[in-house]
Amino acid sequence: MPMLIRRSFRAVRATVLFACLGVVAACGPGYLDVGQKVPATEPNKEVFEVLRAYHAAIEGKDVDALKKLVSPKYHSNGGTTETPDDDFGIDRLAESMPMLRDNVKKVQLRMRLLDMNVGKDVATVDFEFVGRVLLTEGGVDRYKTFDDFNRMTLEREGGDWRIVGGL
Repeated sequence: MPMLIRRSFRAVRATVLFACLGVVAACGPGYLDVGQKVPATEPNKEVFEVLRAYHAAIEGKDVDALKKLVSPKYHSNGGTTETPDDDFGIDRLAESMPMLRDNVKKVQLRMRLLDMNVGKDVATVDFEFVGRVLLTEGGVDRYKTFDDFNRMTLEREGGDWRIVGGL
């Protein structure tokens, strides 16, 4: 008999928990980030989906999916603002993408959304990332870890959001 009571109690507890979660979810739009700084509005969700697709493409080493997310207007300053010598656009980025598929055996990437500002046609997304890749260089496999903060810039093109900076 005690086993039956425990099972019944668990069922009631689960029902109450799901009911409470439903009430909390119905109280507002929710948030896209753990820090509850980015409301889950429709415009924010659209941009967030691009970030999720980017994450999936990187982890899946899916160069074709990555190319679909990046705008022909893509520009990077190469990490420096002092000199334009290391700046590059979509052409050089496209040339380097096969390296992701050919030299990277495995990617593990965690991303944490920090902030997002979405306008009519321009959006910025601030996020933290931590990852580990298994690289093959000269026939030797080795792991490399990385972590940093990044700001991705997107523009609306033909109704879709595309990445124009910050890969």
